[in-house]
Amino acid sequence: MQISLSDSMISEFLSGLFAVFSLVAVGGILSLVLQRMARSFPFTRLSLILGLAPLSFFKFLEPGGSSTLFLYSMIVILLGITIDGISHLLDPRESPRAKAAPKKAEAGKEAEPAPGMIVWEKTE
Repeated sequence: MQISLSDSMISEFLSGLFAVFSLVAVGGILSLVLQRMARSFPFTRLSLILGLAPLSFFKFLEPGGSSTLFLYSMIVILLGITIDGISHLLDPRESPRAKAAPKKAEAGKEAEPAPGMIVWEKTE
């Protein structure tokens, strides 16, 4: 069995390998730049990394291929923003009234009513 590798095959493989490593490097740099977003907007950060890394190389593509890249980036970034928006809306929150109510109840129990004041207590 003979395997023949031509110079063009090796050249194409190395150029593809260079493109993949450069995408990973740009993604890593974007990950470090957007590190502060990780706690509050993790999916938006990930989508920005996945969408902006290939966009940095759109000048190297032929003119017809860049529209597909723009569409991919737009869809990925919108999905990340949508997922973070939905998770933000679904997070349970405490209302300000709920926080203030126990404080008033504790203060009311500790304080003695003024003389001549009628205290109504809830029966169980």
